Amino acid sequence: MSGITDHPSPAPTAHDVALAEQLVALSREALSGPTAQVGDRLRAHTAHIALLDRRAPVIGAVLSMCRAAAERWQENGFGHFSVARSMPSVDPALTSLLQAAVDGDDDDQLHARVRRACAASPDDTHRLIAISAGVHALLEAGPNRFPATAVTAAIEPQRLPDLRARLITAQQGKDAVNRLAMALFENTGTLVPFLNSADDAARVLLAQENDRLARARLYHVDEEMTEAAIRKAERGRKGPLAPHRVPSERGFIAFGKPLVRAVLQDGERPADVVAVSWGPWAADFAHAPEHILPTPTPGPRQPFWRWFGPDDNVLHVEAFDGRVRPTWWLTFWTRPTHTIPGMPPLMADNETTIGATETVGPMHIGTTDEISHVVYACWDFITQEQVTKRPIAEQRVRARKPTDLRRDRRKGVQDDSSVHLVTLRGRRPQLAASTPAAPAPIRPKLDYRQVIAEYDRSHCMNPRLHKDDPDKQHHHHEEITVVEYVRGPDGAPLRPTRESRTVHQLTAEAAANTE
Repeated sequence: MSGITDHPSPAPTAHDVALAEQLVALSREALSGPTAQVGDRLRAHTAHIALLDRRAPVIGAVLSMCRAAAERWQENGFGHFSVARSMPSVDPALTSLLQAAVDGDDDDQLHARVRRACAASPDDTHRLIAISAGVHALLEAGPNRFPATAVTAAIEPQRLPDLRARLITAQQGKDAVNRLAMALFENTGTLVPFLNSADDAARVLLAQENDRLARARLYHVDEEMTEAAIRKAERGRKGPLAPHRVPSERGFIAFGKPLVRAVLQDGERPADVVAVSWGPWAADFAHAPEHILPTPTPGPRQPFWRWFGPDDNVLHVEAFDGRVRPTWWLTFWTRPTHTIPGMPPLMADNETTIGATETVGPMHIGTTDEISHVVYACWDFITQEQVTKRPIAEQRVRARKPTDLRRDRRKGVQDDSSVHLVTLRGRRPQLAASTPAAPAPIRPKLDYRQVIAEYDRSHCMNPRLHKDDPDKQHHHHEEITVVEYVRGPDGAPLRPTRESRTVHQLTAEAAANTE
């Protein structure tokens, strides 16, 4: 085989285009329903193309298809497609090449880069072939990304109080201690107390979680608000968290749309997160049984807790009481994959902490941090009415019946068990062209309507000091969200907008499966 040389490769032939189309079809099938058979077929097809002297023209044909799909993506108003954001596992060098194809770089320059990438190594060729087809599949999918739907059902609002009461009961007793102690013994915990035994550590964790659940205010955010929170999370939070932007000291929030995580862990996709609980946390032993004492260690400082990070990274968390710098503990809940008698209705999937005045930073795809950002966005929506005259959320309270509330009290619930139903103010306008247009009022400057996509902005809390205090020593700003609205006179023709208003599925797609 002669291989790829520095000489220009011929343009794609009809056979090259047919190979490219088959590659794209296999890639789409691998992303939407990954199976061993589909993976084997995709690998065999990429290996076949890699053995051809015309592998660069085939990839060139795929990239041309990607560019055409990107143009349709833009025309539909989905904004800019980022390869790095949608496929974070791709090597940066390949990401740059694929992004150039999507953005429409000069064909001759792109063709030369494709040939160099194919000539680098057989492994690079395999990756480029598979991933470029994956980019096309994602572009064709539009905002309805893979996987299309959650595999678990959302929590119904009327069932939320009973579910919380059952969860508290399930976390009491020896069976709950044994289950959590076994998990801690297998090093599945992230933040655990530093004690002599896993049983004692389990008792501390369960006692603190039950205290958070027993006094938690119940929230249910509908599907539309969940999607808006995902969009805000992807835009990134600019400022730090503050106690007044947390809607309640302790809370339990259920999502109307389970948060899908498609990044594989040990060959399996993690369970969908259906709810998150939170409450104040300090590195102490509050709510723990009296006989439990921290493990003595030499030295002047006493590490009460340990944090187990990736790559066997272990950090000691020094003792603090949480008064100077409030800190919140977040627990992420999933439904059990198998119904077993005696098992709790939800399983704690992971946990994290966030401190006041701590800037949350960019969202890390495929990790617990991804879901945390959605929770922070929900907090911002619920509390926005406290900092601006433009609230974005509405709350309706579903009160608990007295007889049901007395039953909750017997199970240890200290909250009033009312469910706060949270929805977005206003609704996205329908873009149906068949709607008859009413006579438009005479307006000299604007004779059409246009949808203005939602966006975040910094809201000054004291405009009088805005110019005289540029360093914000005597005033501060709050981050608020302006919901999507229609600009223009009523009855005027509706003009499409190219502003991004994509509803992304929460996660990066499992593009690594196609390699």
